[in-house]
Amino acid sequence: MGFADTFVTEDIQQLRRRLLFHPLWQQIEDGTLDVERLRLFALQDWWLVREAYRLDALAIASAPDLELQEMLIQKLLPKVGGYTLLLRFGEAIGLTRKDFEQVEPLAGCMALTNFFYWMLAYGSAAEKLAAVSASEDIFVQICARIGPALMRHYGLTADDVAFFTVHDEIGKQVTPIDDVLLGRFKTPEERREVVRAVRLSHEYELMFYDTVLATPVTQKG
Repeated sequence: MGFADTFVTEDIQQLRRRLLFHPLWQQIEDGTLDVERLRLFALQDWWLVREAYRLDALAIASAPDLELQEMLIQKLLPKVGGYTLLLRFGEAIGLTRKDFEQVEPLAGCMALTNFFYWMLAYGSAAEKLAAVSASEDIFVQICARIGPALMRHYGLTADDVAFFTVHDEIGKQVTPIDDVLLGRFKTPEERREVVRAVRLSHEYELMFYDTVLATPVTQKG
């Protein structure tokens, strides 16, 4: 079950399938994605991960009541420290801390980041929740397949790919909270806003993955 499955349309289910089986992930699963492009993904994802605390903080600050703020804080806690696991993954595939510090976002990565910020600044309470939660949910599902594939094809250890495998545990803690939060939005207008935010979130995420695959890469010196 994906985020807001009881709300969404078949069109969004198709979007989810495109995300879950995007060529980026398919190539990792069959071991054909070159390491340089894997490094590109790690650096671009770092740009997003680095913004995660700010995004969560904005969501918490804009929550209309204390109960909602506390639930959003509970959602944040399982993710604390996750960025260090992405750095560890990057080092395992040949990146340095300097590479991460100097990363410049590609257009698809920046577009997804800006979408989240726009929703948190201007969206309704329903849209704020749905925009980020839909992305988190789909990435948890992707990671369940990618972690083992990285170990199988790229000679990485369980510690090296913990950034991916830890998402399963994060999902177990976050999904029940999302379900409670989603239950607050019951009117037809709120449900329409959730569906629209989920659709846009998935479309921007597709743009991000497309950009990672389409951008030329050079051999790391």
